[in-house]
Parts: sequence; C-alpha cells; structure tokens
Amino acid sequence: MPQKQYSSRIWVIVLILLTLLAAGVFTFRHSNWIKREFTDYTRPTPKWTESYKFGKVFENFPEGILGVDISENQGEINFQKLQLQLQNRPIGFMVIRVTMGSDGIDKRFKQNWREASKLTLVKGVYHYYRPNENSTKQAQHFIKNVKLESGDLIPVLDIEKHSTIQSRDRLRQGIKNWLNLVEAHFGVKPMIYTGDRFFWDVLHGQGFDEYPIWVANYNPIDKPETKNWVIWQFSEEGNLEGIEERIDLNVLRGGRFQLHKLKMP
Repeated sequence: MPQKQYSSRIWVIVLILLTLLAAGVFTFRHSNWIKREFTDYTRPTPKWTESYKFGKVFENFPEGILGVDISENQGEINFQKLQLQLQNRPIGFMVIRVTMGSDGIDKRFKQNWREASKLTLVKGVYHYYRPNENSTKQAQHFIKNVKLESGDLIPVLDIEKHSTIQSRDRLRQGIKNWLNLVEAHFGVKPMIYTGDRFFWDVLHGQGFDEYPIWVANYNPIDKPETKNWVIWQFSEEGNLEGIEERIDLNVLRGGRFQLHKLKMP
C-alpha cells in the first residue's frame, strides 16, 4: 500500500475516533444537565423548617398545648431566664427525667424539679426503661425517687429500645410489670412514651393501647402513625432562651380537658 494512501487512512480513523469521543462527552454532559435540570425542577420547595413544622402542628391541632421534656442532657438550665413560650404559644407542661434503669438517677433532676415547681405550668416525671434490666427493680427504683402530688402529671414510662438478651414477649412482660407496679403505688395508669414505629412493632395490640400514649415522630408529617396518641413529640430541635442545648417539643391534643385527665388526682 502506498505510504500517502496509508497516512490518509490513519488520519480518517483518528478523525472518526475524535468525533465519537466528542459525541460521547457531549451526550454524557447533556444527559447529566437534563437530569440536574429535571431534578431541580421537580424537587418541591424545602419548607419543612422547624418553624414551619411548629406552625403546621398547631394549625392541625389548634387546641393543642405546647410542652417540653428535659433531662441532664440539656445541661444546667437557667430557670430565671427560661423562655416560657414559642411563636406566641405558652408552654403548658414540662416533663423531667428522674430515673434510668434499676439504679440510674438523672443528676439534674432535683434542681430541675425544684425550679419547675416555681413555674406556672404542669410538671411531671418520667423513667427511662432499660430493656436489659429487671423490671421490678426499675419500678422500685422509680417509686423510691418520686413523690407526686395532686395536679402533677401522671408517671411516664419511656420505652424506646429493644432488648438484646430477651424476646419481645419477655420485654412486653417486663414493661407490663413496671406499669402494674407503678399503677399500684400511685393509683393511676401511667403514660407510655415511645417511638411511632416502636409502638406499632412492639406494643400495639399487646395490651398497651389502653394506656395514654406519648409518641415521638420528627418526620415532616401532619400527624403520627399511632392513632390513639395524646401527646406527640414532633421535634427534637427546639430552642429556648435559658437552655443552651436543643430541647424536645411536644403537643398535647385535646386542650385543657385532656391535660386535666393526665393529672394526678
């Protein structure tokens, strides 16, 4: 083959390869641009800010009462400067952690309880249930460290974790045992605090639906999945003057009538 003809063919092949390469790059970039443009066009305007969520909750439950829950996780609270309303909604109740498991005591409980007693709101306490520990000892520990009076909120059991050493049936038995012991001591049915999904997976239909349910779900939703809730913890990103750390925000539906039903006689 003549050298000139051979060189011409080489250049033709090179040009073809360059053209194909350029076309591939253009197609790749163009497809990504289309994807980007399509995604941006179809993505809804992000509106579920904490402020928007707060407003939406009380738009859906206008009679709802705003409440907070605190523990040592909030650090030392400056009760003198504590803000007692958010977006023109007064804080109507405060629930304070007192015990954890069979031997844990919240190191801020005594101060928080004493200072909360001076506020114009309803106060209550909760026990954090450790699913791998003896339920009777946990109930006795809670009872030993709690003194409730008429007008305080009924006792609250915080159960949100699965056990790693026992079955679900055994866990349910332990929870029920704690509830029975505490009810026998205080003369009222306790309230159960738990996650929306945990309630449906573990507690629903197992004899716990008869208790007042306080459910946690922070997702951008209009209401929790749990049907019979009385309190919904809708945010863990609350911000109050007087508390340096973020705080949980809750809505109690049913207004003053429901709040009264949750009080100690």
